[in-house]
Amino acid sequence: LLFREFENYGGSLPQVSKVISDAVNSATDALAIALETFSEQDREKLLPLFRDHLPKTMADMAFDHVRERVPEQYIRNAIASCLASKLVYKEGTKFVETLPKQKLAAVALRYLEKEHEVAVLKEALEGTAMPEEEKKSILKLLDAGGARTALGIF
Repeated sequence: LLFREFENYGGSLPQVSKVISDAVNSATDALAIALETFSEQDREKLLPLFRDHLPKTMADMAFDHVRERVPEQYIRNAIASCLASKLVYKEGTKFVETLPKQKLAAVALRYLEKEHEVAVLKEALEGTAMPEEEKKSILKLLDAGGARTALGIF
């Protein structure tokens, strides 16, 4: 992301690094506040982000007991941080910076849903009979912009 943003928008590398850091921090703060208002069902959808945040061994051994042993605020902040990082590193700083803070959480949830839809499409594509080069090209396009395109936010 650092070099992609540097190439696209210029500036010095330390300056671009700060822009990235500020975008992640700003998105994390907005998401953490919004997560407090989410329904239990919406928060449950986000738990896999928290699981991915944990070391594999810990997640395998103790994730089933996470609600009993980890404060809710820690889980909420970890989810906000993971989701903010995912959005910034996948879509870039401008994507996150241009979204109104009050809409960021809703867009982030929809983004995860669209990401899942893209994963389903990619899996279906893997099983199709077509030239391998075409299949690789389509998969690359889906990876690069499938979720964002599906959101309809350009």
